[in-house]
Amino acid sequence: MKDKEPVSCSSAVRALSRQTFPVLSLKGEVNQETLFSLEELAHSEVFNVKSDWSDDITSLRQLAIKKPQVISEQFIFQHFTTLRLVDRNINEVDRGLLKFTNLQELSLTGNCLTSVVGAHLPKSLTVLQLFANKFTDLRELTINPPPNLQHLGVGYNQLTDLTSYMSPYYWPNLLSLDLSHNKIGQVMPTLQALSKLHSLRNLSLISNPITLAPGYRGCTLDMIPQLQILDDVSISDDDRLHFTNISKEAVEWDQAILTINFPVLENLRQPPENEALDEANFHYPIQKKFGYLIRFRFVCDGEIENTKPGSQEKDKLPGTVPSIQLSSTPEIAPDNLVLPSSPASKEIEEVIAPSVEEKSSVGGVFETEAVAWESNPQFLKPVLVRCSNLTELEEFLNGEVQFTVVEKVIESFTAIAPPDPSSPTPTPSGQKKKGGKDDKKKKKEDPGSKVLKDKDGNILKWVDRSPTFNEIANIKVNLKPLLSVGMTTGKTQCTVTEKPPAVTPLPEDGRQSAASAKGGKGGKKGGNKKKVATPVPVTPPEPLRMEYKLERVRWNNLQDCKVWCQTSDAATTTNHTITTAPL
Repeated sequence: MKDKEPVSCSSAVRALSRQTFPVLSLKGEVNQETLFSLEELAHSEVFNVKSDWSDDITSLRQLAIKKPQVISEQFIFQHFTTLRLVDRNINEVDRGLLKFTNLQELSLTGNCLTSVVGAHLPKSLTVLQLFANKFTDLRELTINPPPNLQHLGVGYNQLTDLTSYMSPYYWPNLLSLDLSHNKIGQVMPTLQALSKLHSLRNLSLISNPITLAPGYRGCTLDMIPQLQILDDVSISDDDRLHFTNISKEAVEWDQAILTINFPVLENLRQPPENEALDEANFHYPIQKKFGYLIRFRFVCDGEIENTKPGSQEKDKLPGTVPSIQLSSTPEIAPDNLVLPSSPASKEIEEVIAPSVEEKSSVGGVFETEAVAWESNPQFLKPVLVRCSNLTELEEFLNGEVQFTVVEKVIESFTAIAPPDPSSPTPTPSGQKKKGGKDDKKKKKEDPGSKVLKDKDGNILKWVDRSPTFNEIANIKVNLKPLLSVGMTTGKTQCTVTEKPPAVTPLPEDGRQSAASAKGGKGGKKGGNKKKVATPVPVTPPEPLRMEYKLERVRWNNLQDCKVWCQTSDAATTTNHTITTAPL
């Protein structure tokens, strides 16, 4: 299918006008070759043409039938109050749009616009929708924009910074601002700029990286007290009270916090028993200790390098943001305030063609504490992940994470312990110890305190080798619910990656000894029959299942903020570091 050629905004309006009014020219002359009579025109195919691009089409058609002599180019331009030019491949808003002197609502959703000059928009405009275009900034839009604009929708673009464009000088009457689905990732600079819009009542920052910060909502309510609706949720007086003065806290506002829990790991197979002592070297036994942990890679703070499991990296203390105090006098919104509705997400997603790119692995390797074997081991301590690059975190949460069950094996062997200078000198064999044999009988030996010795009487000690890690199984979890609802949980069957253990075949069913077939000892009939146990068929083990819960931390009040700040001061989490979330 051949792509449509880009057109200007006024050219798109002219093309739509010709399609909607084929019997009229833009010069206002009635096309007599097509117009046989007004009666035939009212029932012709002209009225079957799609006319959802303006609310004024029906009245203009009726007027063209009743009073065709008044239809002129100037009259048509002045008649339109709404224009919805959606998915028309428009790449420019030229000065021709200024002819629509009474235009109040303009929607240019789903086009190819990279910029719009504010001076090219009619001064009568009150609603401007620029969703799903290719904006990276709003610099040109602030050049002499419409002074009476009340709603601006620039969602589904690539905006990253608004600090230079949100000024009451440009938008003195702005009541509603939709910035959803952009790439805005700095909390304090963004809210500081928006707080200057004293008329603002409705704000949407849905699906921006800054919404991942735990104090985003509270800080927004505290810094923009005149807001009535935030992210499509009404604001109550209690909401404001819970977050009073939270913006003055010395917090790293651009840092997201996630807790990752693994309540239980079901049907974990039993580890092999310790190997028998080597007969050639029986006085140096070897034993193995088995532990189990869950490992995964997640985006986090700090510069992470690929390190061996179990290695520790130096923690990086986060910086603090100085408190910002803003004073503004909230204005009273009119009682009859009706906020314009923004396009639905589904409608916009139909216009946008999503691009899927393969993401490289980023972040650090995290792991739970190793626990001893149980059939259903529990990992009680959650893993805490902190990330100060909110934009990178949002990209990571649009994918999936792999949780791997790892078996940690520590092999221990015995070695001759060096002599302890503080120990008493051993008693000669010919000399009796004080108390004699009678005293030894009275004293009960503690098995746990028995010293391990070899056959030559040398004291032995256990020495641990470096642990080895064996991957047993893994699962992959979709992280997108963390962006939408802030949590994802479930119980999933794991994909086993280790080699299955060898199974010893059982004897065939029904096999009997020769003596039992003859009826007892000596083959005499009537003797005691020896029963042969029927082998139980081998049943496959229950599948390994992992229960998980990932949650994005959100502060519900000022006290939550203070508790988590204390946790941050006590222990900073980078890779391979485990901390417990405050209860």
